[in-house]
Amino acid sequence: MGSQLSVFGTHSNESPSNDSITKTNPQTNTSKNNSTMSIAVDDTNISYQWTINDFFEILHSRRRKIDLKSPSFRVLDYPNILFNMRLVLRMDSSGNISHWGLFLKASKSFFYDEVTINISHKFKLTSPRSDLVSWNSNLLESVFHLEKWKRNQWSVENCIPIHAIKETLRSFGMLNVVCEIMHKENGDGFIYRSIINQKLKSFISNYERYNAQLYEMYTSTSTSDCTIVHRGKVFWVHKFIVMAQSLVLKERFMDENSEESKGNCVIINEAVGISAVKMLVDYLYKARLPSDINRREIDELLHLADTYKINNLKLLCQEMLNFQLTSEITQRGAK
Repeated sequence: MGSQLSVFGTHSNESPSNDSITKTNPQTNTSKNNSTMSIAVDDTNISYQWTINDFFEILHSRRRKIDLKSPSFRVLDYPNILFNMRLVLRMDSSGNISHWGLFLKASKSFFYDEVTINISHKFKLTSPRSDLVSWNSNLLESVFHLEKWKRNQWSVENCIPIHAIKETLRSFGMLNVVCEIMHKENGDGFIYRSIINQKLKSFISNYERYNAQLYEMYTSTSTSDCTIVHRGKVFWVHKFIVMAQSLVLKERFMDENSEESKGNCVIINEAVGISAVKMLVDYLYKARLPSDINRREIDELLHLADTYKINNLKLLCQEMLNFQLTSEITQRGAK
């Protein structure tokens, strides 16, 4: 499905009413799920893949109400709009499973904006290990008219038959839901969009190859020349990588009289968890953070980045906190 770039995920705490797709029902609790988002670029279209890792367990939990929401994502043409996918279990009058309902939701960041969005998109269910498609929606034209005081709006429900879900889960316990966004420009606009997406796909591919090679160096302790230590946990790293990322540690390693320079060792005494330090070390080589990182870990990483002047990591953490804050404000405004 093209080159992929992982992004961090969030959980949900709101849900569409069973009777309406334009209002939310505060009486229904959205099921928290272990899910991630990734982006795939393919010529003129961009696909947003929502992977629900624990879908098999959710499906067999015997809950009568299952209501799942994807992490938020942004579409290239609408930077101030947050989008989500929503998967809802529908029951018939006899209490048996009827089908699954799939929606796309658009939420704006500010109440005072009035926005009209026309999105051409298509939903798919795909196999986690291949491009095998078990279900396809028709090409959809969703028009979202977000008035001045209207925070969000749902698309029309798409019905997924039960057998399509079962087919996808035949060999794996996870579910992939894909929303493919189509760009409708004709002529020069269409060609321009194709060029931009091809450049983005090439950039992502080169980025992943480059960082994979750096990470191989980290996992090979035989080439390490210094360590990072936190609460007795030792991370074998490379001095030039650490110095390139951290202005503070660069200065200390260049000072022949510093403890770090004498012992080729960085001791982290900050009051942070071991997971935050591990993510810090991983970031030095991979330039990315895990998709399931939580708010506390982001705060701790931001503290470390600020302490050691790792400016790229600091900016990333600040962006992630702002993104989470925007999502929380959007969700509160929808209730």
